[in-house]
Amino acid sequence: MTLYDEMMQGTIDVHCHIDFEFSAKERKREPEFLWLPKAEALGMRGVVLKSHWWPTVNVVPYILSSVETKVALWPSVAMNSTAGGPNPCIIDACAELGGKMVFLPTWSARNDVARKGFSNRIKSYYKNHAKLENPNYYFLDEKGKLIGRGYEIIEACKAHDLTLGMGHVSWQESMAFIEAAREVGYSHRIVVNHVQSHIIAMPLDAMKRAAEMGAFLEACWNALAPGRMDSPDLVKQFRAVGLRQIIASTDYFRPYSPNPAELFRMYLGMLHEGGLSRGEVNQVASINPARLMGLA
Repeated sequence: MTLYDEMMQGTIDVHCHIDFEFSAKERKREPEFLWLPKAEALGMRGVVLKSHWWPTVNVVPYILSSVETKVALWPSVAMNSTAGGPNPCIIDACAELGGKMVFLPTWSARNDVARKGFSNRIKSYYKNHAKLENPNYYFLDEKGKLIGRGYEIIEACKAHDLTLGMGHVSWQESMAFIEAAREVGYSHRIVVNHVQSHIIAMPLDAMKRAAEMGAFLEACWNALAPGRMDSPDLVKQFRAVGLRQIIASTDYFRPYSPNPAELFRMYLGMLHEGGLSRGEVNQVASINPARLMGLA
């Protein structure tokens, strides 16, 4: 076993898109029942299965009927319009059906539409998508304060002991959610997703403030994709924010990527070569994700 294999022991990937996220023809990747044995062999502890389209709780029994694995599979729901939108009853259903994580809207968020994120990309896959009126969900009032529905979402997640991801809402909206969650002692269960992406582009000062309030900042492997950040620069940013509030994840998505377990191994190796010690890799890939998910 190499050092890079050892760093995978006990890791948790809190952001992994499932097979058939788009279509069987254009976006088919290695199905879960094929890569899960690899994840188990590498010692992974668990994976949060995410979809932009529908709750993933229904797929877990089918995956587990195809493969026996010790890797925990945690379902989630992204509160886009196709799943019912940002409504507390969606959170209730997620929890009652065994879900463990909720994401604020992604392609249904105003910020995603404004920044030409995922909402722009899916137009090429579904010819009728342009006819769908995107709700452009937004969670701040005219004074820049969190609206009532945002508070309801926080309360529902806290009541069901669920983790809340910020999805593709703006970093300003995320800050409002974090501040509101801190008021009720739940900011430690919030993660701002892919903060380095062009969709979020969260300033360093805002990251520091979010971390000070107890929230986590997620850095996905594609922050180090060709043409983006270099690993020493990303590690430097980690240290500026504080490693205790950083979470490394894959945001596994593209069909040309290695499978999630191998992608995570590659990413952690890049972080190690960028300056993180083995213990620090364990902090951002195992310890912090466990804290976010409410695990021991």
